[in-house]
Formats: sequence, structure tokens, C-alpha cells
Amino acid sequence: MVLLRILLMLTAVLAGPLCAQEEQVVSVRDADGKRVERIRFIYEKDKALLNKELRSAMRIQEGKRFSRRFFNSDLAAVVNLYRGKGYREAEITSKRLAVDKRDRLHIAIELDSGEKWTVERVRILGGAPFDSTFLGSLVNLRSGDDLNYGEVLEGELNLQVFFNQQGYPHATVHNEWKDHPEDYSAEVIYRIDPGRRMQFGEIVVEDEEELLTRKKLIRGYLTFDRGDLYNPEELARSRNMLARTGLFRSVFFSTPGTGDADSLQPVHIRLQERKYIGVSSNVFVNVAESRTEPRISGLIEHRNWLGRGARLGLNASWGKPLQGGTVFFTERDLMRTGADLTLSTGISDEWSRTELLADANDPLQFELLTTNDSVLEGLLLFGGESTAREYINTIAYDFRSIQRLWEISSSLTKSWGEIYQAQFAINWTRARTQPERDGKIDYTPSYEFAESTGDEIDGDDSFDDDDLFGDDDFFGEDDFSDGDDGGDDLFGDDDFFDDDDFFDDDDGGAEEGEGEDTFIDYSEGEIEVDSVWREILTDRSRSINFTTEFLRDSRDNQISPTRGAFLRLSGLYAIKLGSRSTYVLDGEMEVRRYQPLSDYFVLAVAAQVGQTASLRKGRALPRVYWKEYGGEGSLRGVDRNDIQAIGGGRTGLNLRAELRFQAKAFGIVGFWDRARVWRHTGDIKPADIFEGSGMVDGYGLGLRYVVGFPFRLDLAFNDGFDKKQRRRIYFSIGQAF
Repeated sequence: MVLLRILLMLTAVLAGPLCAQEEQVVSVRDADGKRVERIRFIYEKDKALLNKELRSAMRIQEGKRFSRRFFNSDLAAVVNLYRGKGYREAEITSKRLAVDKRDRLHIAIELDSGEKWTVERVRILGGAPFDSTFLGSLVNLRSGDDLNYGEVLEGELNLQVFFNQQGYPHATVHNEWKDHPEDYSAEVIYRIDPGRRMQFGEIVVEDEEELLTRKKLIRGYLTFDRGDLYNPEELARSRNMLARTGLFRSVFFSTPGTGDADSLQPVHIRLQERKYIGVSSNVFVNVAESRTEPRISGLIEHRNWLGRGARLGLNASWGKPLQGGTVFFTERDLMRTGADLTLSTGISDEWSRTELLADANDPLQFELLTTNDSVLEGLLLFGGESTAREYINTIAYDFRSIQRLWEISSSLTKSWGEIYQAQFAINWTRARTQPERDGKIDYTPSYEFAESTGDEIDGDDSFDDDDLFGDDDFFGEDDFSDGDDGGDDLFGDDDFFDDDDFFDDDDGGAEEGEGEDTFIDYSEGEIEVDSVWREILTDRSRSINFTTEFLRDSRDNQISPTRGAFLRLSGLYAIKLGSRSTYVLDGEMEVRRYQPLSDYFVLAVAAQVGQTASLRKGRALPRVYWKEYGGEGSLRGVDRNDIQAIGGGRTGLNLRAELRFQAKAFGIVGFWDRARVWRHTGDIKPADIFEGSGMVDGYGLGLRYVVGFPFRLDLAFNDGFDKKQRRRIYFSIGQAF
């Protein structure tokens, strides 16, 4: 020991002049606010713990600012770690704070552990009617073990819990140490007074008549009843179950005192209900160079409908690019399974861009194109019908579209472990996608596309005849429908969601200018949208969807996360009804990660990949299942769902990254988004993803102002994908992802 101290003194004497040149010793007050470069420990005796374990017990951390108000408590925490391991005489013998030339703080802490104490033996005093040997088995201490204070307390807690579970709510357990300094050992003694054995008595819910929540619902969450053996753990379990319903602002259990001879313990429950009517709204604004698109969304709900804990609400939005309304009903904790059942129905309109290939086999298209396209008319005259059809198969229609979606849905959701959630849903959907009225259709023949796609230009992307769900599978032509969209099947065209319903546009009248003799040459690249072209380019589908989804969400905040991760896996199997019935399989995965880089910077990254396919040969994939990206929800800088594959995307990839700086209420964000959609999986090349060739990029800067939640203003640019509008502005609430 003496030799070690001499060596330490010599080291300090020799190193002192050198260190003085590099570091300057400062006081705790002068060190306040400086960035900590290093925390090191010097041991005079045993090193019982790793340095990282000692640092983790301190609030002052390397790479962060030094705070003198935490320093003394950090030193005490280090000493307590050693004393908890049996080093009862551990102490800090010296501490040194020094600043280097770059004004970074270096902390050196010298620690003397002292001698390690051990357990001589463990004794149990009291505890009748239970045997002391049995009670001793509940304590994780044996003769010769290190005198670990944490394990002593754990043994005391184990004994206390055991007696409480056996119906002794007033049992007391205390530990004592009888020291033997001569050999650094101690005798650990547990003194137990069981008290009286009790049962649950009267259960009283205070002011029960004034609560909206039904009595039956409240008592249904209690895990104990009158006459049961008293157990404080049942009180805690019941309190947690009531709190997790979300119906109450506070849940408080109390156990009034009883007489000396009374063995019944009454329980009083005090509940304060949350506001059960909720109204909220959000405003979103997308500003492009040629237009401004505001959108308002709102939610009104009753969170405790009829006092049953159910939710009844309306979620609605108005404005482009997405508007509509959904009515929903949620029954929480269905049959005490912990699962929530949600029933909903709604209608929505979504504006976006659609790219389609012309169909030479459609007689109406063939007639219109050969009549109004002077180039095609010449090909038909001199090259014949086969040449004209080949030309038509290279034509792409590009137009602004509106998709109307009716949906009736039922979903069952189960959460567990605070971060996991699983969902299974069944829904019936009816979708209709058609060009906007009075719009324009960009008309573009493309021989390059014809050469690159060959025989598959007809739009057939499904599996071959030997696929899993071929023409002879158990979902044949005769199931679910009569083979005619206009027939009398379960959801025929004459149902209450027919095209002539009160939501629909007035398709029955003639378009303005229709019937005039003005000739427009399609070969100039543009077609006026009239009632005929609207019907040709309209896609209708009715389907039953089965969806499963799994979530793992460890984010610290769902609106403005700063750390954690998010994982979503979803799968869909759909049955399209009607004469062109088919089966659709869709899978999607989304991953997000939030990594704090310092006190002010957070790196947020996200990736989403999806794959869908029609499982029948010769059956086109309904447009409602196409993969599309673009807009605020995936790639800023282009219009919503503007990134597509001509004829419908089957595979999609979306990558996103943000570097977020936040100082109190104000923040700045730099972001980069990248996405692409492929018509066929075989078209994907790894070089396209990593080098960016063929991908669409969006990038920009954003401002954040936080008042409980962040207001977001983003200025985004695209990489030239949309040459007409390179810049867009987005304003909304919450982080982008």
C-alpha cells in the first residue's frame, strides 16, 4: 500500500510539469458549462467495476456539457456502486478537473475501494406460521457471498411480497447487519412481523353516480372481488388496467384503516374521467409554382360512447389532393382479450397523375385514334391494320385523374409489450379512377418503349398459366360473381354505391363544345377530355381485401421522434369481383430510424419497399393497387403520386433522410428523398438504386417551430423530373416522418 502511494506521488511529480504545459487545472465552478472530453478513474486498490459502468451511473457524460450541480451527486453515485458490491469503506480520495488548449474538460477521479466484506450467515427472526428455513430460501444470500447491499434489499422485498400475497397486507420486514470487523464479514438478520391475515372487503367507487362510465365496465377491470385473499399486487394490476383504458385522467386506490379484530380490508377507488368529446383539426398547404393547394382535415369523436368505453367518430378532410370522410366505431378490449375492434365506412377522392398504355384491341380506341391521328391514319392507309395496331401499342396516355374510393372495413388490433401491435382487417372497396373533367390528355407514341418491352406491351404482367392461383384454382370464374360487372352479384352496379349516386359527377350531359365539327389532330400530342374519353380511360373495380399488419414502434414520440425505431410489415390478399375477376397479392415493408447525434442534432432515415402482382394470366392489375410515390408523404418536390410506371407500377422503393437541428422552440431541417416505381421486377438494377440513375430525387430545407408539437414549413426541389415545376412549398403539423 505504501509502495503504491509512493509510485503515484512520483508519477504526479514527474507528469506535473508536462501536464501543466498541456492542461490547466480549474475549479468546479470554472469548469461549469465546458464540454467534457474524458472521464477517467484511478484505483488505489481493487477495480470491482468497469469504467463504463461507473460512467453510466453519472449524469455528467463524455461529449456533453459539465454541470457543477450534478458533480457531487455523481461522485456519491460512484461510491454507492462500490459499496453495493460489498466495499463498505469505499471513498473518493481525490478529483482533478483540467482544461486543455481546445477548452475541453478532462476529469480524473481517484477511488479507494477499501476491503471487501462478505456474508457470515443469514438469519430469519419471526415469520410464523411459516418455517424459517423456507423463508430463508426466498433470500438470494448465502454464507461466504459478497455483502451486496442490493441483494440484501432484494431479499427483503421478496419476503415482503410473499407475505402480502399470502394475505398479510400489514406484514413488515426489516434487515439488520451484525458486523465482524476482524474478518470483514457481517451477519444479515431479517426481522419479520406478519400482522393479521386479511381478505378484500367492501369495494367502493367514490362518486360512482356522477361518472359517465358504466359501473359494470369499471368493475370488469378489477382483478379481485370481495372475499378474495388480500393481495396488494392485485390492487396495482387493477389500477394499471383502468389507467390503460384511456378513459380516466387519474386512477387512485386507497385502503382505509381497519379495527384491531377486523380481517376485511375495504378498498376505495377514486376516478377522474377525461373529456370524452374530442375535436381537432389540421391545415396543410402545398405551394407549387403555378398553384396553391390548401387542405383542411378534422376529427370529432366521442371517446366513451354510452359509457361503454367505445369510440364513435368522424374523420373528414377537404381540399386537394385528398378529401373525403370516414365514420368509425371502436369497441376497445373486445371480450377482455386486449384487442380493439373497429368498424368504419367512408368515401374519399384523390387527385393524382395517371399514365396508361393505349389498347389496340379496344374497338372504340382504335376507331378514335385512326380517325383523329393524321400520322396513324397514314400508317393504316399505307401499312395496313397490323402496322396501325403496332403503332397504337406504343402510345402512352398521361393525364390528371381523380380516384373515388368507397370502403366498408372491419379491423381487429392487438397491442402488447408497449411497442408491438398486430392488425387483421377485412374490407370491401369500390374504386373508380377517371380523368379530370375539362382536362387534357398528353398523347405520346413511344417506339423506344415498344422496343424495350417487346411482347409484354399489352399490359399483361401476371404470372404464367402454372402460377399459384391459375384459371383452375378454387377461386374460379364462378365464385363471388356471375362473371358480368353489370350482373346481379353481391355488389352489382345497381347497389347503393352506383355511379349515379349523389356523389357522382354529371356524366349524363354532353360536354361543352361536343357535337361541333372542329377537328383536333391527336398527333400534335394532346387530346381534349370529353365524355367518350372519360369512359374509355375510366377504371372501375370492386374487391374484397384481407390485410394483415405488424408494427414495432420504439419511438420516444410519434409526432416528433428524436430516438428509437419504427418497423411496419403488411400483406394484402384481394379478390377483384366482376367479369375480369382476378386475385391480387401485395406486400410492403417500412423501416424508420431516429438517431440522436448530440444535444441538438438528430439523424432520421426511412426506407419503404413494396411489391404487388395480379395472380391470374391475362388479367390486368386494378389501378387502386398500383405503386405510386410523390408528394409530402413520400418525396417532396413533385406532385402527389406523380412517380409511376406507365401502365401501372408493381414494385416501388422510397428512401428518405433528414438531418434535424433543434434549439428550444426553433429548428432547421435538411432533407433528401428518393423514389422510383418499376413495372416489372426484372427491370430493377442495383446500380439504379445506389447510383441514382433513373431514380427521382427531392431535396430541400425546412423550418420547425415547436409549441407542444412542431409546425413544419418545407421548401423542396426536384431533380428535373418535373421540369415545369422545380420548386414546391409544404406547410403542415408534425415531422415529415
